[in-house]
Amino acid sequence: MELNAGTVASLLRVAANESATLAQFLNDLDGWDGSDCDTGTNAAHTLASMASAVERLDPVSSFASGLEAGVDAGIVLAQGHIGVIITAVLSAWSKALNGPGQITPIQLRRMLCAPNAIQSDSHVTDVLRRTHLSNAIVTVLDTARTAATDLGDTIESNEYLVSWYSLAAQEGLIGATNERTGRIDAGASVLTILFACFDSVVSGQTSVLESLAHMLSELAENNGDIPSQNVPAPNRAFSVDIVWQATAIDADHFFTSIELMGARLSCVGMLDPFGVGMWRLHIDTSAPLSVRPKTGRLIRFQVADARPDEMLGVDELAEEGITHRGVRLLERRPMRRVERARVLVCTRAPGLIEDVARTGAIVLYNPSAEDGAGIMEIATSSSTGVSLFVPCDDESSTLGTMLASRLNAPQSLFDPEPADATSSTDSIIVVAQSNDELSAFYVAHTCAGYFVPQPGGHTVGPTMERLLTQGASQALENQVTYSLDSDDDLAISQVVADIARRNPTQFRLLLSAHDGPDLVGLVRQLVMHADSLLDDIDVIDGGQAGRSLIAGMWA
Repeated sequence: MELNAGTVASLLRVAANESATLAQFLNDLDGWDGSDCDTGTNAAHTLASMASAVERLDPVSSFASGLEAGVDAGIVLAQGHIGVIITAVLSAWSKALNGPGQITPIQLRRMLCAPNAIQSDSHVTDVLRRTHLSNAIVTVLDTARTAATDLGDTIESNEYLVSWYSLAAQEGLIGATNERTGRIDAGASVLTILFACFDSVVSGQTSVLESLAHMLSELAENNGDIPSQNVPAPNRAFSVDIVWQATAIDADHFFTSIELMGARLSCVGMLDPFGVGMWRLHIDTSAPLSVRPKTGRLIRFQVADARPDEMLGVDELAEEGITHRGVRLLERRPMRRVERARVLVCTRAPGLIEDVARTGAIVLYNPSAEDGAGIMEIATSSSTGVSLFVPCDDESSTLGTMLASRLNAPQSLFDPEPADATSSTDSIIVVAQSNDELSAFYVAHTCAGYFVPQPGGHTVGPTMERLLTQGASQALENQVTYSLDSDDDLAISQVVADIARRNPTQFRLLLSAHDGPDLVGLVRQLVMHADSLLDDIDVIDGGQAGRSLIAGMWA
């Protein structure tokens, strides 16, 4: 079989479908040691986005061009730690090929052996060197690599080589499974599924996937424990996703600094002929601002609370096991996912990022239309098909309106069918009417904890849409925000008095980069004088440009 872009598209589409079907099983495998139980879901979304991008190419285009299109899509649209790892593996494959042309078995082996999980002193573009990999993923990659290398120079065909590589990866997964606990590594399982799908596409045999399902079932049958989730370790309190344009030198320095901090890093990037790369990073850290790049061009800085959804909502157990391709994968009951609200909150205030993230919202720092395709992917990957976009100013409000209209209209600020975007005809983006930082924060505080206790996917979308629409409106009705001229004490006193006349239950002050203790002291005195029943005010050192903001909230 000749390998071409159509092969890559088929591989990614089959892998996306398999991962989607097995998402609950894979998520369940991830439900240990403070993990957030989303490996299967993130893998399915990532692979589907890559497949959509490659499917826009001419199927007879080169195999290398198909890999490049998949990697480009992954850098922008990949989700989670596993999404970056998948992109890194395809990037390693792409770099190992010498451009377009027919793929010989020797070239294919060089490609398959490229994702070397062993840490080395190689260049920054050796993408897996910097990525945090579980021991099981290292075992799977190295077992498959060793098996392909040991075949020698005489290889019968591409089909034989891919099959041999896939089987070796499965052997590595078996060897990496914890014999005492029976725990199967979710990330290593995803890579094993990816390689098996490559085998199935090249050989034209679906029996390959049926055999894989049997293997996963046999591995899982001794694991009778139900996952018990815990709060992530303090150094993994937040998950940060970054899309960043920078030189290889800047990237190398930045990656080294992250490692020295002790944060967990996954990264992938592609360099252009001028040595400038587009980089995708997924970082687990206790302090999101510590990993904000100070050089290059920051396209996306996305922060989320790393706790599993159920720790922000409710845990339930499904009453049934999991069956796939006629094989019972789990006899025990898997954890059932609550249908959490997907709330995207914009901010220009770096000091507000952690507070907003702790509400359960996804924080977009300085979002722009340039990242429209990526933000669209985040929104449409909501488990209910409904997302709430919360602007913090007029610019982000315009962006939210454009994104919402993109789901229903073919023309927008973006191309009709961007090469790196996906869409969902039954997805909805609700845009809140907030237009300042504190209003956006209050909407997040009100809405980000919403969930539907009986999981039902997109079938509960109308319910979630109603909850988010009403919640956002109610939050905005229950608060008022003013900007403060820190040089005009009289104007500030008039603002505080105006808010006090509304009988608020809480005052909140967001300090700009130009204000400090003097303003805090003045506002605190004015608030205590206006309403002696209030104990104090909530002060947040926002660090944003422009004026400080004060808000009053009431029940």
